[in-house]
This record gives sequence, C-alpha cells and structure tokens, in this order.
Amino acid sequence: MQQLILKIKDSSKLSFLLQLINQLDFVELENVNMRKEQSNHDLFKSAGLWANRDIDAKTLRQKSWNREK
Repeated sequence: MQQLILKIKDSSKLSFLLQLINQLDFVELENVNMRKEQSNHDLFKSAGLWANRDIDAKTLRQKSWNREK
C-alpha cells in the first residue's frame, strides 16, 4: 500500500479536502491529526482589558442574548 503525506497551505480548505477524500473508495484515511497553529498572543498582556469600564458578566450576557432581529 502506498502512503502519501499532504501539507495543507490553506486550513480553511481542509474540511473540503477531507470530504473529497472520503468519497474515494480506493483511499483509506489513517490517523488524521489536525494540529492547531500556535498563537503568538500572550494571555497575560490582556489583563485589565475591561478595567475602568462599568460592565460585568451579567450585563454582557444580557446584551449578547437580547439582540433585536
């Protein structure tokens, strides 16, 4: 059996590619590992993001769930 390793350049196309491969009866997928891309964001730099704002979790929930359609 031949094996092929693919490197996906555009991760938004991955689901399409997997659907396409699954339709082929002569191809078998093994160990599909999708690695998350590393983020350069430092969580601790976000500390104080909501400082000096008059808002709390309850208010945020109300605003997000009570949107007019």
